[in-house]
Amino acid sequence: MYQTYKDRAEFFLVYIREAHPDSILLTLTDGEQKLLKIAQPKTLDERAKTAEQCVATLKMTMPTLIDREDNMVNHVYAAWPDRLYVVGIDGKIAYQGGPGPGGFKVNEVESWLRMNVKAK
Repeated sequence: MYQTYKDRAEFFLVYIREAHPDSILLTLTDGEQKLLKIAQPKTLDERAKTAEQCVATLKMTMPTLIDREDNMVNHVYAAWPDRLYVVGIDGKIAYQGGPGPGGFKVNEVESWLRMNVKAK
């Protein structure tokens, strides 16, 4: 979806607090797959490093932003553990998905984009 619409809409992944703290996950670190225990980041630098690992492991190409240490984005958008939003050009929420994982419905966002974003 990002690849299809990135020239007509801005996409951002906002990395909030870690959804799986203290879990051992298969990650891509320095180009190698490694099992790592992922701690809950305590500083903004730690959060950025964990987000970088997440993006690399999932091979994501969309721009990624980091929620601050005060977790304001997470709080305001009720984003934990994951959630999808579309913000219109007027700055108002045009689509709000349900809380994940059950409410994380990429197909609904794609339908919204098809109906509301001009074709190439």
